[in-house]
Amino acid sequence: MVYISHAANVLILIAVCTAMWRADAGMEIAFGPDSPARRILACVYFAILLASLYALIRAGFGAPQIAVQIAMVLFPFQITYKLATAFAVGIDNPVVVTNLAVVALHTVTLIVMLRST
Repeated sequence: MVYISHAANVLILIAVCTAMWRADAGMEIAFGPDSPARRILACVYFAILLASLYALIRAGFGAPQIAVQIAMVLFPFQITYKLATAFAVGIDNPVVVTNLAVVALHTVTLIVMLRST
């Protein structure tokens, strides 16, 4: 499960970060106009992408415990801020809907991880 969650982070965030930096039309609808705040968010997303990518690479090179250690910090952080977006923005926003799907995935991953220890 931990690899699925990290891979989801990487795949989703490659698409989102690329679209944000290219200023694709859909990004303004979802995230608002290009602004310093949106660029800061893109940097946060990029950091999450790099953390999950690093976790997957290290696991691929024989250090699966690194993926677990990163997940134990990164996933609760993501769950917290993504749930907060539902209250701050409302659930009619496409970003929030995607956030809640990621929350569900990471929550299941954490439950599975905690039960296996």
